[in-house]
Amino acid sequence: MTEMATSTARIDEAKGILAARLKALRAGAGLTGRALAAKTGLDHTKISKIENAVQMPNQTDIRTWCEACDAHEQVVDLIAAAQNIDAMYVEWRRLEENGLGHVQRSFQPLYERTRQFRVWQHSAVPGLLQTDDYARGHLRAVIDFRGIPDDTDAAVEARLRQREVLRDGGKRFAFVVGEQALRTPLTGPREMAGQLDRLAELTSGIANVSFGILPATVRPPLMPPENFWIYDTDRVRIDTVPGQIQHRTPSDVAAYEKAFQALSGAAVYGRQARDMLWAAAEAFRAG
Repeated sequence: MTEMATSTARIDEAKGILAARLKALRAGAGLTGRALAAKTGLDHTKISKIENAVQMPNQTDIRTWCEACDAHEQVVDLIAAAQNIDAMYVEWRRLEENGLGHVQRSFQPLYERTRQFRVWQHSAVPGLLQTDDYARGHLRAVIDFRGIPDDTDAAVEARLRQREVLRDGGKRFAFVVGEQALRTPLTGPREMAGQLDRLAELTSGIANVSFGILPATVRPPLMPPENFWIYDTDRVRIDTVPGQIQHRTPSDVAAYEKAFQALSGAAVYGRQARDMLWAAAEAFRAG
């Protein structure tokens, strides 16, 4: 993709900038890496890793570094930069160490305050649109893959509660899914057919919900490597295999908004989408 850098590239760029700033402080103070190590007590190999963006410095590292370089005024700004990088990416193993229930519940405040949702998912039905059976199958697959504590019932309950935001007429929802999402059997055939029937209901003119499908036969204007959710105009959430990434920088959000506009422009809606859903449902019913 040319318009939208991958999420990991954006994080790597931010890490590189922070590393370069710290390296410039050391050089500006006339210190070698070993001299900085001697003044701070930091291991010289750690200093090298920090300056090469291999290892992130913690707050104590930054304070100690700035004091040794007589750059006290830089402490607050550099710590804020490091915190922003940390906030961009959270490993699933940290989020899910106690199961999925609390992770699903953690989305509720964000969903309640968001007024506009724009969602792209290429191979699974978005959580807000999932039936009870599909949600159970989807979350069960996550639990099994990650090997985390099994709290399926609590996770499903929390996900189903999220659907209540769809009833808020003051919110607007735009969903675009890839055709593969209609074919991926995350639960049994009967349950999959029920999920597709539910999606078909969304194609009949619900005032605050738009649902489109990007057909597999359509050449898309771009194909993002990840699913993404845009919350209003100030945050994008991306779920990757190892972790969750959030973008808040206006230019990054704008890039995803442009991507969503392009994907939604290539999608089909209304009767065309309904026909695709019915055909997929019938295929599951036929076995």
